[in-house]
Amino acid sequence: MLPRYGKAHTRCSGAKTRSAVVNNSGLSVPRVFAVDLHDVDSDKFQDSRDSGFSSYVLTTVLLVSLSAMCIGWSLGIAGASKLTICLFQDEDTSSGVGEFPKHILFSENSWSVAIGILSVGGLVGALASGVIADSIGRRNTLVINNGFFLAGSVWMGTATTAVHFSLGRFVMGIGCGVASNVANTYVGEISPIGWRGFYGAFFHFALMLGILGTQIASALVDHMQWRVVVAIPGVLSLIQIAMLSLRVESPSYLIKARHVNEARHALLKLRSGFDVTAEWQECLASLDSSACITTDIPPAIGASSSSSSGTPGKFTHPRVGSLSQLDSSTEDASDSEATVKCSAAMKPVAVKTEGQTRKPGMWQMICGRTRDDLRHLVVCNMAVMCLQQLCGVYVVLFSDCSLASMLFDPESPLPTRWACIIACVAAIPAGILCMFKVDTLGRRPLLLISLGGMCACSVLISVGLFYGPSALVMAAMFLCCFVFNMGVGGIPWFYISESTPAYARSAMTMLGCSVYWCLSIIIGLIVPAIERSSSSQWLFVVYGSISALGFLFVAMFVPETATRATADIVKEHSGSMHFVIKRRPRGSSQFFIGDRR
Repeated sequence: MLPRYGKAHTRCSGAKTRSAVVNNSGLSVPRVFAVDLHDVDSDKFQDSRDSGFSSYVLTTVLLVSLSAMCIGWSLGIAGASKLTICLFQDEDTSSGVGEFPKHILFSENSWSVAIGILSVGGLVGALASGVIADSIGRRNTLVINNGFFLAGSVWMGTATTAVHFSLGRFVMGIGCGVASNVANTYVGEISPIGWRGFYGAFFHFALMLGILGTQIASALVDHMQWRVVVAIPGVLSLIQIAMLSLRVESPSYLIKARHVNEARHALLKLRSGFDVTAEWQECLASLDSSACITTDIPPAIGASSSSSSGTPGKFTHPRVGSLSQLDSSTEDASDSEATVKCSAAMKPVAVKTEGQTRKPGMWQMICGRTRDDLRHLVVCNMAVMCLQQLCGVYVVLFSDCSLASMLFDPESPLPTRWACIIACVAAIPAGILCMFKVDTLGRRPLLLISLGGMCACSVLISVGLFYGPSALVMAAMFLCCFVFNMGVGGIPWFYISESTPAYARSAMTMLGCSVYWCLSIIIGLIVPAIERSSSSQWLFVVYGSISALGFLFVAMFVPETATRATADIVKEHSGSMHFVIKRRPRGSSQFFIGDRR
């Protein structure tokens, strides 16, 4: 048997092969070899698109999830540690250790700025993350982004004034914005189709662990140890810097960047023991070719490739300036160089020149001016991201802006804090349930169950706030956290990347994360003011109405993406807005919820 790697590779020649790849239309097309013959022998290996659990992918996702834990820690730390960090009166200004005071003097307004400025930094980071990730790669962006988490942690941990602390929160927010975009894109691009939901759910699960960690730590620490608590994201960032650098880059990015040989080895590493030919072909086909030209295959490769009419064969590779950049196999080629061949009868296709390569921006994508009209998917992706923020769960989770604070004595904050901790604990089993069921049940059913449950919980909370049974409010609060995290909490993060083609993925995720952080800013400004007013009881009436409208929107418009190739999703749901709910076959008057098939 031939060795899998090393100098004893057997390269594919221009001769015909024993098997072929079947494209989306069901037609058999020739293989495009970017791997060794031993690795693509379909008689011995299963298609990598059907690959199962991979320990390498799992450990990579766990390392990426450290960024999500930093986001959760940053979101929760200020609210959970308000009593230990802040001093709202000019008293007790003695220093604790060295020159660091036990408290930082804040006014109510300056504390609100310190809370909200994290979301402002998140918006800045989200808007910049797409360009950075397309320039230096997803993995490298995440590694470098840890510098923001590290700097923000140090700045906050050594803060002596409100301005000093707020600047540290802003720097931390930039890291949160970058990570919220790039981490989900990277995980989506390295995950097998059938396991995208399982691996994608780790992001929100780690985020909730970060929020839970801040709630517990802040309940246990004394006034000086809050500086240690705010420094935890810096420790997590050091771990990620040391270990994530050793993992492979996203194959989709490497192909876009024309690092074909590295992309080949990255895909083989991620799909060890599987035939990657079909997946490689899909990676090539998913890139943008909206402004490309057609060129003949050079004689060195395409001399024997001709159709019955004598037309020379063509070769497809989007975003590649010349074929020599893709095929470096010559008589003097070393074993480390990429070998990409195509067989005879390859259909006429296109090669994009360097000068004609243009990445689609957010506005072109919103207006449907990309190769695939993505307007329907844009609206669906933005809607699920909005629902994540607008269904009201964050009023339940954080003790400084909490539903529990309406039920307990403000002079005794401990019950409020532990109520929020219990609510965060309820999110953990829900996250695990989502992780293991999202690929089998599907995204739509879990979203519908989650939004329906959120609507019911909002109704119960409203009844409890109006008529007084606090036990009903507490029970509904815990149930609200559970149903939120089993669906609408985690699914939107990875739904965007799996429903968007590779050429527009950075723009789509950048838009989605920007919407998320914009809404976070707006909610941070409006909700506390409403809670302090006499109309606070009506807040969950609004949340329940939004959840009900979200349920209807998901049922009618949001397509299912579980275990489906991105190309199939885009092909089926391109164009303007359309219903995915349809009538039962054979003239039945009943409706059922399903995709347009």
